[in-house]
Amino acid sequence: MRAQLLAVVVIPIVMALVLGALRIGSAVQNAHDTDDARQLVSVVDKGTELLDEIQDERDLTTFYVAAGRTGDTSRLEKQRAKVDAALARVRAEAAQVHGGTHHPALDARLAVLDTFGRKVASLRHTVAQSQMRMPSVVNTYTALIAELTDALDLLMPDIAHHALAVRADALGTFAKATEEASLQRALLGGVLTQGHFDVNEVQSLTYAGRQQQALVDRFRSTAPPAQRRLYESTVTGGDVNKAETLQKQALTQQGTGRLRLDADTWFDTMTSKLELMRVVEKRLVGWVEEESLREQHQAERSVLIASLVELLILLLTFGLTYVLVQSIVGPLHILHASALDIAERLLPDMVRLLRGSSGAQPEAIEVEPTAIDSTDEIGGVARAFDDVHRNSVRLAFEQAQLRARINTMFVNLSQRSQGLVERQLELIDRLENGEQDPDLLAALFKVDHLATRMRRNGENLLVLAGEKAGRRWSAPVRLVDVLRAAISEIEQYQRVQLRGLVTADVDGRAVNDIVHLIAELLENATTFSSPDTEVLLTCRLLSGGGAKVEIQDNGIGMSTQDLSEANEKLLNPPVVDVAVARRMGMFVVGRLSGRHGICVQLRRSSPHGVAAVVLLPQKLVREHEDHMDPPGLSARYNAEGRLTGWRNYDRTGQSEESAPAGRAHRTRRHAARTAGNE
Repeated sequence: MRAQLLAVVVIPIVMALVLGALRIGSAVQNAHDTDDARQLVSVVDKGTELLDEIQDERDLTTFYVAAGRTGDTSRLEKQRAKVDAALARVRAEAAQVHGGTHHPALDARLAVLDTFGRKVASLRHTVAQSQMRMPSVVNTYTALIAELTDALDLLMPDIAHHALAVRADALGTFAKATEEASLQRALLGGVLTQGHFDVNEVQSLTYAGRQQQALVDRFRSTAPPAQRRLYESTVTGGDVNKAETLQKQALTQQGTGRLRLDADTWFDTMTSKLELMRVVEKRLVGWVEEESLREQHQAERSVLIASLVELLILLLTFGLTYVLVQSIVGPLHILHASALDIAERLLPDMVRLLRGSSGAQPEAIEVEPTAIDSTDEIGGVARAFDDVHRNSVRLAFEQAQLRARINTMFVNLSQRSQGLVERQLELIDRLENGEQDPDLLAALFKVDHLATRMRRNGENLLVLAGEKAGRRWSAPVRLVDVLRAAISEIEQYQRVQLRGLVTADVDGRAVNDIVHLIAELLENATTFSSPDTEVLLTCRLLSGGGAKVEIQDNGIGMSTQDLSEANEKLLNPPVVDVAVARRMGMFVVGRLSGRHGICVQLRRSSPHGVAAVVLLPQKLVREHEDHMDPPGLSARYNAEGRLTGWRNYDRTGQSEESAPAGRAHRTRRHAARTAGNE
C-alpha cells in the first residue's frame, strides 16, 4: 500500500515535472523562435529596401533603353550604387540568420539572397552589351524582382506568431502592390519615351494596373484597422490623382499615332505616388519590427516566469507529499488488507454458508470488524465498510432464502397443475375413444387443445424455477413433427402456415424444450398481429450443420431500441422478478435456448412486423432416420387429409398401447392446416 500511495503521489509529481519541463522547453523554444522571427523581420526589412531600389533601377534602365541607350546615365549609375548598397545590407542580415539555422528549406530561401547580386550584375552587363529591346528589359528585371519577392514571401511562414504573421502578410501584400505601381511607371515611361504603343505593352500596362488594384483591395480587407487608416490618409492627393489621369489618357491615345504626353512628367508624377506608397511600406515594416521585438521580450519573460512557477510547485508538492504519506500510509495499508480479506475470503465463505443453512437467522450473523480504531476519516471509512460487510451478508442470506422459497412455490404450483392437466387429458382421451359424434368429437378436440396449452403454461413455472419438465423422449423425433406440435400448442393455430418441410430429426432429449420454445414465439407472433393475417413458419437445413427456423408475422412491429433490449434479454435472461412475470414468454425462450445452446434473435420483418430466427445447433439436429413411426410424436390425419392430432409417447419411447397404464401419456393437439398448406 505504501508503494501504491507513493506511486499515486509520485506519478502526478513526475507528470508535473514533465509538463513543467515541456512548458519551460516550449517557452525557451518560443523565445528562440521569436528571436529567429525578429532576425527574419530584419532580413525582410532590408529586402524591402532592396526591392524599392531595384524597382527604381529597372524603371531608369527602361528609360535609358527606350531612348536608344543615349543620354545622361549619371542618374542610372547613382541608382545602381544604391542597389549595391542595399544588397550588401541584405547579405549581412541574411548571413546572421544563415549562420544560426539548420533548417534546409530556410537555408535555400536565404541562399537566393546570396546569389541575387550576381544575377543583377549579369543583367546589367547584358543590357549594356546587347541590343535587348525595352519590353525584354522590363520583363527580365521584373522576373528578377519577382524572384526576390518570392524569396521574401517564403520567409513569412517561418514567422510563427499570429499577430506578427498578420502584419507580415499585410506588408507582403502591400509590397506587391508597390511593385505593380513601379512596373506601370516603367512600362508607360518606356512607351512614352519611344513614342508609341504595341499590343503587348497595352496588355501589360492594363494587367499591372488591375493587379495593383486587386492587391490594394486585398490589403484593405485583411490588414488591421490602423494600417488601413495609414494607407488611406497617406496615399492620396494631387499626384495620386494625376498619375491615374495620365495613365488613362495614354491608354486612350493608343492607336492614334504619336503619343502627346511627356515621359518625364509621367515619371515624376508616378514617382511621387510611389514615394507615398513606400512611406506606408516603411511604416508597415516598422510595425512588423516592433511586434517582433515585443513578442521576443514577452517570450523571454515567459521563460523566466515558467521556471519560477515550476520550481515553487515542486517544492510545495514535495513538502505536502511527505506529510500526507506519513499520515495515511499505515491506516490505508490495514484497510486495504482487510478489504481484500473480506472480498476474497470472508464474504464469499459467509454467503456459501448462509445459502446452505436454512435455520440461521440474520440477527445471529456476526461480522469481524477491521483492525482500525482511529476516529479520523479513515477510521470512519473502516466502520462504514464493516456496516457494508454486515448488510451484504444479511442481504445475501435474505436473497438466498427468498429465491429458494419462490422456486419451491413455482415447482409446487407447477406439479399440482401438471397433475390436474394430465388427469384431464386422460379423461378427454377416454371420452374421445368412445365418442362417434363428429361435432362432439371436435368439441373434445378443442378441450384437449386447451388442456395442452394449460400444460405449457404450467411448464413455464418450472422454467422460472430452473427445473426441467418431466416429459422426455429417448428417441429422435422428426423436425417437422416438432414444428407441428408447437403449432398445435397455441390458441390461434389456424393462422400459422408451415413451409419448408425438411427431412431431419431432433434429439429426443431436447424435443419438449424446442416445442415449448417455438410455441412461445408463435404465441407472441399471433398475439401481436392482426387476426386476419397469417404467421409464416419456415424451416431449412444449414450447410454447416443444424437447422434454421424462422417465424414471421405482419404485426405492429418493434422499434430498434425494443428489438435491441429484447435480444439482450434472450441472450442473457434476467433474474426472476416482477418484470419477468409481465414478459414471461421472452424469459422462458431465453432460458430454454440457453439450456441447449440454441440461438434466438428478433429482427424486423419486411414490410412490417417481426421475424424470430431460431438456429438449432448441429448437436440437436441430425440426418433423418428412415423409420415408419419414430418414437416420440406421430401425426394423426382424418379421411380428408387434415391434421387432427398428435400422439405423445412416454419417456422410454413406448406408445400408449405397450406402456404400463401408470406411465402412458396421450394428448390430442389440434391444428387446422390442410395438406396443401403444409
